[in-house]
Amino acid sequence: MAPALTTSAAGRAYDFTHVVGGRQTTGMMNIAFGEGDDVYLTKKERTHGDVMRITIGSEPGDEEIVTYFGEANPGIFDDGWVACVAVGPNQNVFVTDELRNLIYEFDSEAKFIRHIGQSGCGPGQFDRPSGIIFGNDGRMYVSDTMNHRIQQLTTDGVFIAEWGSYGTEDGQFNAPWGINVDASGNVYVADTKNNRMQKFDAAGNFISTLGTLGSDSGHFDHPSDVAIDPDGDIYVCDWANDRVQVFNEAGEYVLEIGGAAIEMSKWQKRYVQGNPDVAKARRRVDTLEPEIKFTLPTGVKFDTQRNRLMVVDSQRWRIQIFEKLANYAEPQFNI
Repeated sequence: MAPALTTSAAGRAYDFTHVVGGRQTTGMMNIAFGEGDDVYLTKKERTHGDVMRITIGSEPGDEEIVTYFGEANPGIFDDGWVACVAVGPNQNVFVTDELRNLIYEFDSEAKFIRHIGQSGCGPGQFDRPSGIIFGNDGRMYVSDTMNHRIQQLTTDGVFIAEWGSYGTEDGQFNAPWGINVDASGNVYVADTKNNRMQKFDAAGNFISTLGTLGSDSGHFDHPSDVAIDPDGDIYVCDWANDRVQVFNEAGEYVLEIGGAAIEMSKWQKRYVQGNPDVAKARRRVDTLEPEIKFTLPTGVKFDTQRNRLMVVDSQRWRIQIFEKLANYAEPQFNI
């Protein structure tokens, strides 16, 4: 059974609009928003990876590739494995590298500026850093995954504070990955191997936890990322359950989104149309339904400019986009 194109509950509705991605975005892992239509995305390849700057406008099909950071800086990602990306207050682009245990800083046009951090477990050092975000105060928060902690740094990469340790108690972590900050400065962490999301204040004081291992509503299986919209709704990328779950500001379950990509992206259509054998193979399968749904989604971000949710559907090399509809009412029919 194909999923609904509009998913609604508790006065909220998410309407599928379109897909962006394809062969150009193989290995896609994480995205961040720049100015205007700019979107930065990380790609994990077999040998290293790359970062792309693309534009995603308001209408399906108006996306374009602007820059590959690897082409602008030959060899920059050699012997590394890029993970997540964030845009700082100065619009510079910050990228974590899980193998080299550092953060790259670029300007918005892909010019390399410097490295931040090194391997280790001391202040400002990392062991497989992943999620990265900037708060409204300009401070950088990094999921220091295998050190099982969160580090807080200045925009210049100077260490400020850290919190967390290995464990299952409140405030402890087991391989934290995605991270985000709400309008009040609270920090949300996808505590991946503890199968939960934890919330802290800006100083790292524990506030609450959400979820436990499972596939029921409100349960997680290796959550990978988290986003918060201006209404306070929380989106948790439930990686191994192939879905995004939505919670209200109080942490109460609202609904889940499992993907609704009924059409291929512009770039993927070009690839299929240019390869007759691929086109024939797609027409021979019994159903294309698996192609519609999420497969191991790794990232979720909320685009406040256009009030829409973007989900990084990693195994399909694409971003699925859903508009959050205001004042949505269920249609009533008399038949």
